[in-house]
Amino acid sequence: MRTIRGSTRRRTGASAAAALVLLGFTCAPSARPDAWDRLLGLAGLTRETCRFDTLDMAQFGGYRHLLPYFDALHKDPLRVPFAARSFRLTFAPACRSAGEAVMRGGARIGHGVRRTLLGDPNAEEARRAAAPDALAVAVKGVLRTGGRSLTPEQEAVLVRTTRAVPAEAARQAAFLLLVEMKALRRRQQAFASASPAQLDRAFDRLIASLPAAEEAVSREVEALRAGADLDYLFTGAVDLALAVDAARDALLGRPVRERFSFSWNTPYGWIVLRGGTDDVTAGDRPYLLILDTSGNDQYAGGGATYSARHPVSVLLDLSGSDRYSERPELMEGGVARYGGRRAGSKRPVFGAGVLGIGILADAAGDDRYASLCHTQGRGALGVGVLVDGEGADRYDAYASAQGSAEFGLGALCDGAGADEYRCFAGSQGFGATKGCGLLLDGGAEDDLYEANDTVLDFPSPQSREHNASLAQGCGFGRRADYLDGRSLAGGVGALLDMGGNNRFSCGVFGQGAGYWYGVGLLCSGPGSDQYDGVWYVQGASAHFAVGALYDEGGDDRYRASMNMAQGAGHDFGPGFLYDAAGDDRYEAPNLSLGGGNANGFGFFWDRGGNDVYVVRRSTTLGRAAVEDGVRGTLRERNLTLGLFLDTGGTDTYPADQPWCANGASWTMEQSGRPAFASVRGAGLDVEAPDTPEPR
Repeated sequence: MRTIRGSTRRRTGASAAAALVLLGFTCAPSARPDAWDRLLGLAGLTRETCRFDTLDMAQFGGYRHLLPYFDALHKDPLRVPFAARSFRLTFAPACRSAGEAVMRGGARIGHGVRRTLLGDPNAEEARRAAAPDALAVAVKGVLRTGGRSLTPEQEAVLVRTTRAVPAEAARQAAFLLLVEMKALRRRQQAFASASPAQLDRAFDRLIASLPAAEEAVSREVEALRAGADLDYLFTGAVDLALAVDAARDALLGRPVRERFSFSWNTPYGWIVLRGGTDDVTAGDRPYLLILDTSGNDQYAGGGATYSARHPVSVLLDLSGSDRYSERPELMEGGVARYGGRRAGSKRPVFGAGVLGIGILADAAGDDRYASLCHTQGRGALGVGVLVDGEGADRYDAYASAQGSAEFGLGALCDGAGADEYRCFAGSQGFGATKGCGLLLDGGAEDDLYEANDTVLDFPSPQSREHNASLAQGCGFGRRADYLDGRSLAGGVGALLDMGGNNRFSCGVFGQGAGYWYGVGLLCSGPGSDQYDGVWYVQGASAHFAVGALYDEGGDDRYRASMNMAQGAGHDFGPGFLYDAAGDDRYEAPNLSLGGGNANGFGFFWDRGGNDVYVVRRSTTLGRAAVEDGVRGTLRERNLTLGLFLDTGGTDTYPADQPWCANGASWTMEQSGRPAFASVRGAGLDVEAPDTPEPR
C-alpha cells in the first residue's frame, strides 16, 4: 500500500472566511508531534494512513454477521488502547450485576437494549408482587400460561402453602415469576417463526457442538438463526436480569432467617423456595425458579434452560458456601481427571441460556462450580449469566463455559474474592459468531486463570502438542473457505480483571486473541501479573481479526513460546499489546513485540518502567514480513506493518540486535531491507511516559 502525501490548500478571500465563520470552524495550531507521530513517521506513515485497505480486504469475503464493534476497531487500529480502557470503565459495573452485563454486552453485538432509559421496566411487576397472596397468584399465572388450571382443592393447597413462605421471600419470588413470564413471552416472539419440533432439534444440535469444531453448519440451526429476532430475546433477558439483581438486593437488605420450604411443578419447570437448611437439588428435572435464602447447598441443576420447551430459568442463592456440580465426580477430582468429560453435558446448567434465558445469582459464600459444557455463563441463541457476589470461589469447566457465546450473550461475573478459573476450550471470555462472551472479575485479589494445555483434548492445527484454547478473551469466527464455504464472522470475547497479582495460562489462541473477523480482548487492572501462552496469544490476531491485551500496570511477566504474540497481527488483522507501567519482562517468540505478517499490523507499547526484552533476532521489535510469491498480487500492494514503542524507563534489549537501545529509534533497513516497499516496521525507545493514547 502506497502512502499518499497530501497537501493543505489555504482558502483565501472574504467569501471563504465568511463560510468558515458561518460553519463554526476555528483555526487552531497543529498539535505538537508526540512519540506516536515520531514512530509512525519512521515507517513513512501518519495516523491517517495507518489503515487497512478495506476495499482490497473485502475481496477475500467470508464475513457474514460482521459486527459494528469489529469495524470500529479494525478500521482505526490505533484506537485500540483507548477502546480497551473504555471497555474496562464500561463493564466495571457489570462485575456484580446481571442486568448491566446483559445490557452492556448486548450492545457489543448489535442488541443494545436500554430498558432503564425511562425508569424501571419491572415497576408494574413489583407493584403486583406486593399485593396479598401475590405468590399464589403468580404461580397460577404460570400454570395458566402453560395451559394448566387448578381444582378448588388444589388452589386451596397452593394458597395455604404459599402463605407459609416468609413475607419478603414470597414477595420476591412472586416478583421473579411475574418477570419470568414476561421474559417467556419475549422469547416466544424471538422464535415465533419456528415450530416446537424445529426448536427441539436445534436445541439438541446446539448442546452437542464443541467450540471451533470443523463440522458442517447445521441447516436447521442456520435457518433458526436467520428467522430469529434476538432483539426480543434481549429485551426479555434484560428485564429478567434486572429483576434478579433487584430481588437479590432486596433480600440481602431484609434477610430471611426462617426455615421454610415450598415446591410446585409447572409446565415450565419446578418452583422451589426454601431456607434455613443445607439442601440438595437434583439435576434430573427443569426448574423455572429456585430461591434459597441460606444454607450450604448442593446443586446438580438449575439456573439454565433445560430444553427448548423449558426456556427460562432463574436460580438465586443468598448465602452459604455452596456446591454446583452436575456430577459428584467432577467435584471430587476436577474436570481434567474426569474420564467422561469428552462426552460433554446432557443439559445446560448453572447460568446457561440455549434458545432461551438462564440466570444463576449467588450472593455470598466460598462457592465451588464444577460442570462440563454449556455452563457457568453460556449463551447459544440465548442469554446465560452467572453472577457470584463475593467469596473465594473456584470455577472448573470443560468447554463452552465461563463467559462463552454464539448468537447471544454468555457472562460470568464475579464481584470479589480470590478466585480460580479453570477450563479447556472456548471459555473464559469466548465470542463465536454474533456472540458476546464475558468473564468479568471485579475484585482486587489474586486470581488464577487456566486453560488446560497439558491434557490434549483439543490439539491445535498450529501445534498438535498444545490445545487450541480459544480462551481468556478470544473472538473466533468460522473459516470455511477450505470446507463448505459457509464462513461466519467471529464475535466478541473479553476477559476483564479489575486488579490483583493474577496468573494467566493457555495454549494456542488466548489472552486477547482474534480469529476470522472476531474481537478478543483481555484487560487486567493494577497488579503484578504473569502471562503464559504458546501461539496467537497476548494481543494477537489472525485472518481479519482484532486481538488486544491491555494491562493497567504492575511488574508483569509475559512469556510466549512459539509464534505470534505480544502485539502481533497476521493477514489483515491488528494485534496490540499495551502495558501502562511497571518493571516488566517479555520473553517473546518470532512475530512478536510489534510484529506484522502477511498484511497484518502488530503494535506494541510499553508506557513506562525498566523493562527486559528477551527475544531472538526475528520478525519482532518493530518488524514485518510477507510470504514468498506475492509479487504482483494484492499482498504486495497492501501494507504489512510492525511498530514497537517504549516510552519510559531504562530498558534491556537483546545484545545481538544493537540497533534496539534506550533513547534510540530504528527502522527495518537497519536489520534487513524488506522485500517490498509496502512492508514496513519501526521501533522507538524514548523518555515520554505522558504520551497520550493515539486516537
